[in-house]
Amino acid sequence: MKKVIYLLIILSLTSSCINLRSPYPNITYYKLHSEPFAVKQIDTVTAIVQMRNLTINDEFNTDHIIATKLPSKEVQIYYYHRWITKFDDLITNYMLSRISNYGVFKGGFIPSNAISAPNYILEGRITNIQINNSEKKNEPDANWAELTINMSFYKRSETEAGINLLFNKNYTQRINRQTNSVESISTAVSKAAAFISDMVLVDMHSAIKNEQNKIY
Repeated sequence: MKKVIYLLIILSLTSSCINLRSPYPNITYYKLHSEPFAVKQIDTVTAIVQMRNLTINDEFNTDHIIATKLPSKEVQIYYYHRWITKFDDLITNYMLSRISNYGVFKGGFIPSNAISAPNYILEGRITNIQINNSEKKNEPDANWAELTINMSFYKRSETEAGINLLFNKNYTQRINRQTNSVESISTAVSKAAAFISDMVLVDMHSAIKNEQNKIY
């Protein structure tokens, strides 16, 4: 009988220990949001433009949201706040969708796995994603997000192998955040990605128009 009592006590204690274990916090995932079009009255051009998947510097190759705490410059990794996919894929898909929705290229603005043969090729590398957090929640201009992408735009030759570089540029946008909350990061990065997408669109459009004018 005593053995049975001891066994029940042990089982009760074991069960209590298990119940007292705290569950892991839920992970919150963030995506980029659509922003109003900033480019107005841009005419269409006859061209198929392919966007290759963006590459990214190794230090940013993650789905974790990473910030810098000021003034200590301490790196903050948000383990339970993450991008919905790796950051290079996130920005690639965002730019593909945004530029395509402008409808500027009659042949389409297509991804790298598309079957159609493009006239022009866009490729790039994300060289910086900097998110700053001030110790003061609402300190003006102290909480911001900055995105930098190096973009190259090529014309594919129709008569011979190879491509010709039309431009290579760095695009940088810094967006102030209203607070140091992690929720404000995706909003700021969305705006930065939208501005950069629009600037790239304008530069591609201008380059294509210049090339087509050479023919005539």
